[in-house]
Order: sequence, then C-alpha cells, then structure tokens
Amino acid sequence: MAITQTPRIALAARAAISLAVGLFLTFSQSHGAEIGLLALGIFGLSFAVLNGLASVVFQKGLAAIENVPLVMVALLIGIFALSAANDELAFKFLVTGWAIIAGAFELYQSRRAGFKTTAGRDLLINSCFSLLLAVLFLLAPLDIVSQVGFFGAYLMMSGVHIGIAAASPAAKA
Repeated sequence: MAITQTPRIALAARAAISLAVGLFLTFSQSHGAEIGLLALGIFGLSFAVLNGLASVVFQKGLAAIENVPLVMVALLIGIFALSAANDELAFKFLVTGWAIIAGAFELYQSRRAGFKTTAGRDLLINSCFSLLLAVLFLLAPLDIVSQVGFFGAYLMMSGVHIGIAAASPAAKA
C-alpha cells in the first residue's frame, strides 16, 4: 500500500512555520535559553496546530492519521518548551528529543513512501536534517548560543527545503 503524498498546503504551512521561527532566531539579538525556548515553543505549537489541521481538512482515512504521532510530539515539545523557565539543559533535551523523534518518524515515512518517489526523497532529506541536528546536539559540546544558532539554522534549511517541495510541480502519475 502506497503512502499518500502530503498535501501542498500542509507542506507550505510547515515551511512557513520553520522559516518564520528561523528568521526570528536569526535576527534576534539574544541567543539565550529564554529566546531558544520561546522559539521552540512557538515552533512546536504552530507545527502541531497547522499540520494537524491540514491533515484533518485535506486528507481522508488512514492518510489523515499518519501525521498524528508527529503532531502530538510537536504539541508536547511546544508545551514543555514554553513551561521551561530559562533552562539551558531543558532547551538541549527538548531540541534533541524533537530532532530524534522527527527524524526517525520522517525516515519511517520516507521508507513507506518509497525512496524512489519524490515524496520519499523529500522526507528522507528532511529526516537527515533532523537526525544530523540530533547528532550535533548529542556529540558536540555546544554552549547555549551555539545551540540556539544551530536550531535556527536547522529551521531555515528545513523551511527552505520543504518550501521548495511545496512549490515544485507535482509528479505525473
């Protein structure tokens, strides 16, 4: 059974969220834990709401519930990030957790879609971005300024990639 392709509106919404939060981090004067947690909270809650809404409105049946695990994780990450009180360790753990879970789930989705399909390759590339962020946060001794900066860079790269995927012409069946 083939996985249905994510609707372009859902991809565009996800790209807009990533780019907006990434730009906020890029042009923020402070790269402290409070700004990082605020950005992560906004990203998580926005991702959950818009991706969940797009899945329910634009997809039917099994395709509508395929994104539920990632939406729920994004919602929890957003809530935890907004409730954390300026804690550098909380930021590191929440970003690492998001990156591992999102990367693994997108890798699973890319495998289901097929690595030779356009949707499968797009999911695989985004999965690699997420997993590389997780490896970076787990292995490199980063200070909070670097952590927030790398999270912003991840959001920008992911947003640009997903935006290109949303704007690309559909493959002919």
